[in-house]
Amino acid sequence: MRQVIKDQLRACQFADLHHFDADTYTVHIPKYSKPKYDLNQMYLIGLNEVLINNTNSPLASNWNHGTAPSTKYLKIFVSKQLGKMIYVDSIGYDYAAYQDLNNVWSGWLPTEEIEQIAKL
Repeated sequence: MRQVIKDQLRACQFADLHHFDADTYTVHIPKYSKPKYDLNQMYLIGLNEVLINNTNSPLASNWNHGTAPSTKYLKIFVSKQLGKMIYVDSIGYDYAAYQDLNNVWSGWLPTEEIEQIAKL
């Protein structure tokens, strides 16, 4: 493999390049697909920092009646979907201790600002 190709592969930020076969000089890049949120399903998600306790955001004021989630990790139940937004009923989750918290929240979340960790 030429040095130019190695440099270009190292510069790649989005694709997962850990599947390199040194014997055949082949890189197997798995297909990326956006996480899908199905109605009436439960998920464990992580929120982007801009969503947490941000009651002054347009999302909170226009979609969620001035409320915002208070924890980074949530267990959610998806009950509605509208384009790239999902309406969830959620409970806070402590990811370090693997336990549910005592705070609940319901509202709309943008699917592009959340990370799906697991389907429950």
